Amino acid sequence: MKTFYQVALFCFAVGMLIVAAHAPWTATPPGSTSPHSSLGFAPAWSTQFANIPGARVDTSSVAILALIIAFFSIVIGGSAYFFRNKNRGEKDLMA
Repeated sequence: MKTFYQVALFCFAVGMLIVAAHAPWTATPPGSTSPHSSLGFAPAWSTQFANIPGARVDTSSVAILALIIAFFSIVIGGSAYFFRNKNRGEKDLMA
């Protein structure tokens, strides 16, 4: 299980770093509860969209991306755990 946890945690951390570096930004008209207009992707700490009123990181989109990353991290970690002893060298096969 150690292999599963290490691989899954590593994949999740790398995925979240990628999402933080390319976070989805949205803007809403002032005083409106209407749907958000998508501005694009920029780092979460960026000021790229600072001059647009109401611009902010879309937290619901980031949460959805985090769930997708968690799912694939678990799948990759499970694969690494399942195939951990299947990869043997040619010397082991010949003996």
